[in-house]
Parts: sequence; structure tokens; C-alpha cells
Amino acid sequence: MPQGTGKKVHPARIVARVFGLAIALGTLVLSLPISRTANNFGGFLEAAFTSVSAVCVTGLSTVDVPTYWTPFGHLMILLMIKLGGFGIITFALFLGILLARRIGLNSRMVGSAEMPGMDGGNPKRLILKLFIATSSFEFIVATFVACRLWLGYGYDLQDAIWYGVFHAVSAFNNAGFALYSDSLIGFAADGWMLMPLNFAVIIGGLGFPVLFELGRRIIGRVKASQVGGVIESALHWTLTTRLVLWSTLILLTFGTLYFAVIEWNNPATIGDMGLGEKLLNSFTQSVQPRTAGFNSVNLGEVYPATLMGMDLLMFIGGGSASTAGGIKLTTAAVLIFIVWTEIRGETAVNVGSRRLPRSIQRQALTIISLASLAVITATILISLTTKFTTDQIFFEVISAFGTVGLSTGITAQMPPFGQFILMALMFGGRLGLVVVATALAVRQTKVHFEYPKERPLIG
Repeated sequence: MPQGTGKKVHPARIVARVFGLAIALGTLVLSLPISRTANNFGGFLEAAFTSVSAVCVTGLSTVDVPTYWTPFGHLMILLMIKLGGFGIITFALFLGILLARRIGLNSRMVGSAEMPGMDGGNPKRLILKLFIATSSFEFIVATFVACRLWLGYGYDLQDAIWYGVFHAVSAFNNAGFALYSDSLIGFAADGWMLMPLNFAVIIGGLGFPVLFELGRRIIGRVKASQVGGVIESALHWTLTTRLVLWSTLILLTFGTLYFAVIEWNNPATIGDMGLGEKLLNSFTQSVQPRTAGFNSVNLGEVYPATLMGMDLLMFIGGGSASTAGGIKLTTAAVLIFIVWTEIRGETAVNVGSRRLPRSIQRQALTIISLASLAVITATILISLTTKFTTDQIFFEVISAFGTVGLSTGITAQMPPFGQFILMALMFGGRLGLVVVATALAVRQTKVHFEYPKERPLIG
């Protein structure tokens, strides 16, 4: 075949196929007798659901993970979590690099400044940096958790290390799988267990462009640069980092206060706890909806208003190029600035000293619209086939789409049709938004003419 006649496959399609293959292999492995306890042979749907949930780093499960799967099955789940978390980060970052090479020099300079330390010209070095960064954070958290279980709970050292590694990897990759049937409810009063895992979730959800910039600033490797003809001082933070850090702080504060205020006197959750435990668990349940999935209280007993607040946190998720899901912090922030600009009657959307391109605004609105459509459609379909309340279904759907893994306890009671919908949401929520964002960025074309303007009535 002559060179150049072969049809090139879009990178987004390649990653979707790779993740699909990983899910298929995971399903096959979890279907083997070696992966299940003696009383749980068979059940292809359970294996498929768990495989999708693990590769898409969600955490939803139709079975009791600690008792249904054998230690070998737990190891396979851990490997799938690691593959899913590391794979999507690598893909997202490389995608940004590939797109940057397809645009003009000035735009590439801007893109380079927005993704500091990404080593766009050295893929091997980028993968090595990603692996070292993820492994380092997971090792630190695993050490804390293992020591706590060993010294504080009398675990054997080997068991403590295994539990520490599993939960550290699950937390950093925002997966939410736990080796305890009640997730982290048994540690609701133990800050030495909850806080390291909360730390892993927060760090994993910031995104590696942000983490790399923070690291470069800590070691003093940030220098003055020229972006778009404007000289930036070394003190200037990239727009992505500013949006992610401020959004993270605001949502963590909002989530903690929201959960504490509503659940303060609920005896089924934190009502009977002391002041310190109430604040600890309120903070934990503010962190975990950022697509992690652990829970330290029984979410089946929280008030409906609490579920609504957690729905918002799950829908937004974490930072771009992170282990978190959702529509992403920057997408939500862009929407807020668009609305604020329209309210003030201004023509350009400005964030600090930067003006947002109209293409970015359209991408944000498209992603939010498609995500909302997916959530609403899935909620309606499941409502037609189950007898669960709307707030329970809505919570489950957003948890699946945002790859969170939190549940009010209805996942296992879902009929096969509902479970297939949740599986599609997990896969689409993990890869779909990245693919959509990529397609929107790639398909930008210059139009050399414009149609006459006409204003329809709005509102």
C-alpha cells in the first residue's frame, strides 16, 4: 500500500479501544474461579460491572468486594485501578501535547506555559515523571495507613502493608474501592486513617499540570517567560493552576459546611458524634464526592438535601488531567465566569488578567450540556424500570457518570438493565468527556465568511 493512503485512527478512538480491551480482560479474569470465593462461582455480570468500575476508577459494585472476591481477585482489581488511573492521565497529557504540535508557534508557546513541566518533546521522560509522582504519593499514604493499622489496630505487618497499599492506590486514583464491607465507616472516629486517604484523594484530583507547577515552584525552577507577546514574571501562576486551586478550596469549604450544617443533628450519621468527629466526617464527605467514593457515614441515612449537595460536588469532580472524574473544575469555573460576564453586560469573558477564547467557552458549554443530558436521560430510564426514589437514582447516576463510586446502597438491587446503564455511564464519564473535548479542539477550523446576524428572543 502506498505511503499515506492508510486511514489514520484518531488518538481518542485508540484510547477508547485500549480501555475497552482492558475491561474485557478484567471481566475474563474476574470470571475465573481463582478470583471468586468458593460460594460465588459464575455471575458474568458481576465480573463485568466490577471490571468497568475498576478500570474507570469508580468504585461502584454490585457485590461485597471484601467477601465476594479472593485475594487474587483483589489484586486484579488493584491492577485495573492503577491501569485506569495512570492510563487516562497519560492519555490526557499526551493529547494536549499532540494538539499543541498541530497549532501555530504562538499558540504552542501559550500552551507550553499553561502546562509547565510536561516535557512535550520527550514522551519517555514524561511517563517516567508521571510514574515517579504517582508512586511517591501512593507510597507515602500507604506507609501512613499501614503503620496505623499495624500499630493502632494490631494487624499483622504483611496484612497492614497490603491494606495500606490497596487503599492508598484506590484513594490516589479516586477509585473508592475498599477492603471493608462498610467502606470507611469503621474508621469514622480515626483521623489518622481518614486524613491520609483524604490527602491522597485531594492530591490525585488536582491534576498533574497543577502538581508539576507546584513542584517546580517549590524547588525554585520557575522563571520569567514570554506568553503571547507579554512578559510574565516568575510570580505569575498559570490560569489552570489558579482556577483549580481556588475551586478546590472553595468546594472543600462549601462541602464541609454544607454537610455539617444539614447533618449536624442526624443521629444516623454524625448527630451522636463529638465536635471533632463531626468536623472530621463532614470534611471527609466533602472530599470523597470529588470522585473518590469512600464513605465514613451511612449515605443511605443522610437527608435528601445532603444528597443534593453531594450531587453537585460529584458532577463537578476534580482537575483536568487528574485521576478524578466529573465535568472538571476548570469547566465549571469557566461557566461561572461566562454567567457573571453576561450579568454584568460585558462582551469579553475575563479571568483575572486573562481573556478566555470563545472556543474555550463553547467547549465548556458543550461538555456541560452533554453531561447534563446523559445524567437526565439515564435517570429517566432507570426510573422507568425501578421503584427507587428519584433522589436515590439521581445520586447513583451522577456517582457513576462522575466516576465517584458513592452509593445509597441500591447498586446491588438494580436490575440488569439499570446496571448496564451505570456501566455505560462509568465508561462514558471516564472517557467520553475527554474524547468530546478532544474532538472539539481538533475540529477547530477557520471560516472565511459569516452569515448576517439575527437575534432570536431569549428568556
